[in-house]
Order: sequence, then structure tokens, then C-alpha cells
Amino acid sequence: MIGATELLSVQTTLPEPAFDLHYLHYPLDVPAGTTELELVLEYDKIVDVVQIYAVLLEPDGTFRGHVQCPGGPGPRRLVIRVGTAGASPGCVPGPIPPGRWTVRLDLDRHKAAAPYELTVSAASAATASAATRVDPGAGAGTIGGPGWYRGELHSHSTHSDGRRPVADLVKAAKEAGLDFLAVTDHFTAAHWQDLDGHDDIVLLRSMELTSHRGHANLHGLTRWVDTYVDRPEHTMVHVAGDVHEQGGLVCVNHAFSGDQAWRRFDTPWDRIDLMEIAHLQQGANNDAQIGLWDRLLTAGHRVIGVAGSDCHDPADPGQALGQVVTVVHAEEAGERGIVEALRRGRVRVWRGADMDMHVNGVPMGATAAAPDGRVQVEVDVCADGPVVVFVLRDGLLINVVPAADRPGAWQRITVEDRIATPGYYRAEIHADPGRNDPRFWANSLRNHDSLRAAGNPVWVRPGS
Repeated sequence: MIGATELLSVQTTLPEPAFDLHYLHYPLDVPAGTTELELVLEYDKIVDVVQIYAVLLEPDGTFRGHVQCPGGPGPRRLVIRVGTAGASPGCVPGPIPPGRWTVRLDLDRHKAAAPYELTVSAASAATASAATRVDPGAGAGTIGGPGWYRGELHSHSTHSDGRRPVADLVKAAKEAGLDFLAVTDHFTAAHWQDLDGHDDIVLLRSMELTSHRGHANLHGLTRWVDTYVDRPEHTMVHVAGDVHEQGGLVCVNHAFSGDQAWRRFDTPWDRIDLMEIAHLQQGANNDAQIGLWDRLLTAGHRVIGVAGSDCHDPADPGQALGQVVTVVHAEEAGERGIVEALRRGRVRVWRGADMDMHVNGVPMGATAAAPDGRVQVEVDVCADGPVVVFVLRDGLLINVVPAADRPGAWQRITVEDRIATPGYYRAEIHADPGRNDPRFWANSLRNHDSLRAAGNPVWVRPGS
């Protein structure tokens, strides 16, 4: 920056790794009259060994921006710019309040000591625009009334580690025939300012909590949430409380994804609303995710299963939107309507087949009575190829019924059962492997590869 004043300069080495060392903090005093701040972090990235993010916080702790380090190994120069005239991606433009700001270095991977350089400079200009904070936007308005809507709940733009701007994600979502899209950039809500101006798709104000022991999407927000939970005074309980106060939802992401797996074991599951049970890029980990989901449901937690592609580049065929989709039955297709539909749980995961399910006439996500313990499960299915319907009670398979091969036509599968204690029923649709008796392969070949659709539970209690 021309005429800049250096406020902070650090040339040092990361400390030795420690189990509870996740952040480094550097305070700096910003003088009155400052119109722009520039942070530069330089280090050599070693994938999964040394990866550092930078975060800039105002004197009252308000988030102003972050920068990540996507891509392969090598020297990195990460830059944050915030000011009255604008901001770099992932950051929030607006006035620069004087006082003691904080730089937070997030040690995303810290398995070795390594050198780094950090500088922060300030500039002032008498002619600078007196811009105010950018309105975070409100997403699209309502695009429809009661019905089924298809969408994507996990994607990233250039405001975090995505390869494309928000506009490209929105364009790809429309081309994939989606009705709603959540851009879930890591740490930041800066991408919300790019959600306005689209009146034919619902855009959710979301972000991804990206901690050192697990990731979680936060949907239906009205303000930024402090997602830096790797410190004892601020935990997932605080985050969930803030999200729910805003009327939003918390979704555990890719729960078995190596270093990004969900290991926040101090989080009460009754604070979790959603869970990814079908992730486009997680392969066999999806089997473990569905297994965990059933254990949670059996334990009495009402967690709704959803899908996500985790798209970082919609032009990459391996990440393209529309391959795994969350489908919801909403009273109206607006941001609040989609969030409430997810909360209610009449939700299915689509991977090539559509389905719906009722138990004793009650839809997914609700609780049905079972007079005299009698249960009738009705699964409606529509697929383009041969499929098999799996009906589960309390996580255990109770029936396998091949559907007739009627491409594009809806048909109903009915299964009768009896229960003596409260429980839940859910259904999955799998590709038919072409064998004469699908029960032969039911326990060994029902997996993430064969899954074409998965429905959410109907809870059932005996009695009227």
C-alpha cells in the first residue's frame, strides 16, 4: 500500500506441536483515521503437516476477514485487505475502527515447527470513501408454494477455498435444475453480499464451521457466527446456541473424513439438527456415516439425514452439482421455508431415484401412532432403472422388496409390521444387481455405491 505504516512485523518459527495448541494471537494498535489494513502471511506449506490460516478481528472481536491456503505444497503469500473502499475475498468491507485489533493464526495443520513471517500495515487517505458495512443480503425471495424442492447444502466459493465466484456456483446450480443452494464458505459470511439479485433460486445464508476436530455447516443465519471453537471458552455448545437463536440449523459434515472427521465428542447430539449421510466425495465413508446416523436415531436423537457435494469447483466433473441432492417438502420455497422444511424432516437424499414414505399415514420427520402395535409402511418410489426397496426399523433391515421395472413411473411398496416399544422406520432405495433373490446380497452389497435414495425416519409409538 502506498504511504502505508507498518503496525506489526513478526519473523519467527511455529512452536513445537502440542495437542491443545490451535491458535496464535498477535495484538496490534490501529490508529484513528486508518482507511485500510493489509495483512500478509508468508510460509512454506507442507500438505497435512504445516498449513496456516490468517484471521483479522476488530477490537470488540468482530470478524473482518480470513484467508486460507488451498492447493498443493510450496511457498505461500496469503493476503487480507479490508477498508472503507472494499475488501479482498473472504473479508468484510467497511470503516476501520481504531483500537486494539487481533491477528489470529489458525494452525489448521501443525505437525512440525516451521518459519513464517507476518506483517500488518495501515493506510489512511483523506479522500477515502466513507463506505458503510456491506449489507449481508437476504438471499432470494419465495419462488414457489407447497411442494418438493431440490438443492445443494455444501459448496464453496472464492471467499474461502473454492475455485469459482458465487455467481458461477449459482449458475451451475440452475443448470443442474436445483431450486436452492447453500454456499457454505469456511469461517466467513462475506459471500452473503453476493447472494442478492437471483430471483429464480433460493440461496441460503450459510457458512462452514471448520475446526481442528470436525466440520459443520450452519444454515439459515442472519449474522456471522464465531466458529473458532478450538478454545475452551467457546465451544460447539455456544455455536449451536447462537445458530438456534437465529432460527438456523447445525449440520455435521463428512463425519469420517480423516483429519476432518467429527471428533468433537463433547458436543451434545441434541444440539445437532442435520448430518451428511451421503457425501459426493467420501466414498465408503458414507457407509460409516449412515451407521452412525442409525446409532444416533436408535439412541433417541432426532437428527435429519441430508446430502452434500462439498463442491469447490462446479466445472470439475467429480464435483459437479446435481449428482447427490437433498430434496425437501416445503410449505414455501423461500430461505426460511427451506430451513423449516429441513427442520421438520420430510427430506430425502437423491442419487438417481425419488421416494417418499409414510407410516400409518404419517410423513417422514413426524411421529405416528400404532394402535395395537400395528404398523403399515408405505414407500413410494420412482426410478429410471431396476431398484430394490429396503425397509429398516431401528437401524435393522426388516424387509427387502424389488420394485417393478417401470422407468419414470411412481409405484408403492407396502410393508406390514408390529411393534411393542417406540421406535423408528426409514427406507432406502438401491440399484438392483440383477440377481434372482435380492435378499441374498442384501447384507453384503447394500452400500454407498448401490444407494439411489434414502429417506428420513418416521418415529412410531404404540397406542392410539
